[in-house]
Amino acid sequence: MGVAKLKKAELYYHKSVHEQIAAALQETGACQIISTTEENQTRPAEVEALISSTEEKLADVRYLNRTLTPHYVDPIPALDRMLGERPEATMTELEELANNTDLKAICESVRAVEHETGEIRLKLSEAKLNDSILSSLAFLEYPLSIFTEGTRTVTAIAGTIKPENISGFKAALGDFSTLAQDTELILQPYNEKEKPTEVYAAVIYSRSVENEVREACSKNGFSAIEIPAFDGTAAEEKEKISASITELEAKESELAAKMVELANANMLTVQKLSDYYNSLAGRYNGTAKSDETESTMLTKFWLPANKAEEIKTKIEAISTDIDLTLSDPAPDEEPPSLLNNGSLVRPFNILTELYSSPTYRGIDPTPLLAPFFWIFFGMCLGDAGYALVVFGTILYVFKKYKKISVGVKDFIRLFLFCSVSTFIYGVISGSFFGNFVDSFVPILIPLKNSLMLVDPMTNPMQVLGISLLLGVVHLMFGLLVAAYDKLRSGDFINAIGNDISWFLFIVGLCLFGVATGGMLPPHFVQIGELMAIIGAVIIFFYAGREKKGIINKIISGFLALYGSTSYLGDILSYSRLLALGFGSAVIGMVINLLGGLAADIPYVGWLIAIVVIIGGHIFSIAINILGSFVHPLRLQYVEFFGKFYSGGGEPFTPMTLSQEYINVKA
Repeated sequence: MGVAKLKKAELYYHKSVHEQIAAALQETGACQIISTTEENQTRPAEVEALISSTEEKLADVRYLNRTLTPHYVDPIPALDRMLGERPEATMTELEELANNTDLKAICESVRAVEHETGEIRLKLSEAKLNDSILSSLAFLEYPLSIFTEGTRTVTAIAGTIKPENISGFKAALGDFSTLAQDTELILQPYNEKEKPTEVYAAVIYSRSVENEVREACSKNGFSAIEIPAFDGTAAEEKEKISASITELEAKESELAAKMVELANANMLTVQKLSDYYNSLAGRYNGTAKSDETESTMLTKFWLPANKAEEIKTKIEAISTDIDLTLSDPAPDEEPPSLLNNGSLVRPFNILTELYSSPTYRGIDPTPLLAPFFWIFFGMCLGDAGYALVVFGTILYVFKKYKKISVGVKDFIRLFLFCSVSTFIYGVISGSFFGNFVDSFVPILIPLKNSLMLVDPMTNPMQVLGISLLLGVVHLMFGLLVAAYDKLRSGDFINAIGNDISWFLFIVGLCLFGVATGGMLPPHFVQIGELMAIIGAVIIFFYAGREKKGIINKIISGFLALYGSTSYLGDILSYSRLLALGFGSAVIGMVINLLGGLAADIPYVGWLIAIVVIIGGHIFSIAINILGSFVHPLRLQYVEFFGKFYSGGGEPFTPMTLSQEYINVKA
């Protein structure tokens, strides 16, 4: 239980079998390689060559994956793939596939189509831009060559101008003695009532007055546009461009279909080779950390102690020229941490790993947080009907999907366990799809009421008291764990002064307050007083023990006691257990109310009511499960872990086979 015991392995072997050794270590999935080479030290030449070759293949695979994926419809739904319903293959089969697949040829075919598609899209973009320009110039009847080439004596300029500047522009063109007879202004027809922001216009003029025309354009906000080299009129050229666009779009569709064809023909192979070459890359990069002599190699790695014999047998079956030495971690070594909890606690491992792995010799908080998270989740979701839906859905998933990976299965099993606490709390709080029983099945009300122990709707203070009590228990348990950790390492002073003292003080105050309120026998008043006084005295003197001068010691002591207000804030944080459970019940009530109102609609009311109730409760389950996971987790990380756990360990990351797309068998 807790952090698994590891062994340190030193494996000496001949270079001729280094590939078989690497494969064996990877197939076990239980060996974390320890680097024996310096940062600037050259890696073994044999391994370096294998890494280089594999990375080259991976580059091709990544390119194909990136390029073909948008054109590929995966026959396996994303959920099914995540839950393990993927093709299976052995490394031997994948090796044979790799040898029979010409990745370079596939890449060349895809690149050719991709390059041609890029050219077509560039031409299409240019054609559509020209089509837009021609549409704007449709009001012109002159050949467009007059704008790009002109004649010996005449040229033209086209652009846009704001409607409010048009009258001034016309006046400017007539201000000069020669402009009026040497220019022609053509405006795009427009409706003044529509108040366009700009109007297309063209000025045809004699080359002899070009400077004057351009000056008039500049002064009146005439913005020139560049017109491509066309010979015919705008209408004639637009007809040609439209035909070109149709042809280019057809070619683009043809190339897209070809890319889909390439994707359908190659993606399954690419996915398999992705896992194969990623597995090889992980294998070779792992053994690249080995040390070498002229003919031998040394690989060091961590492995779980309970796997030692199995791994030793597997390695020794490869060659007789192998020497494997197993030893316990040295006192100055900090091995990685591998959580090793039983089937009831293992699903909660992910909660610890999300925060930070424990150190190898530290405390694994998973068994300590598991019961609290289980209870808190149940109180936050707090509905027996929702619990049955979650429980049934998970059982269906486990029945349908037989290849779910251990990690994913444990995460799903976490919610399976928590649905049990949700059901229990839902029964004792009388919540079954909100107030569904009261609204639609009144015959079951007596049974529901007979099982109720708390009622958040009519007596929220009762549930608030339970939530705060759980908060006190949770926090004080954290202090006791912190004290235990210090005591086992011989740090008695800090265990008493920093943890046990606060436990006595807080618990004593709670006992005093509860007993004074008449909820405990009177003699608990004296017990609480005594515990609180002892705790306060220890806190006072512990805080000032290292200060110089009596004044500094007294001030430090009082400041430490004032820190008790932070515990009050921590305890109040547990009121969220009431808030989330209350919110879940209220949402359920609102959904039932809306369903009841919909049922009164003539003819189709019952159908609408069913849709509202089922759809509403499915939404409520989804949103409340998220809150019921996040908020109890926050109580663990901030309130509970803050008392004794800092993590900081290196997670155990063994060399394993890549299984992103397929289930790879050894």
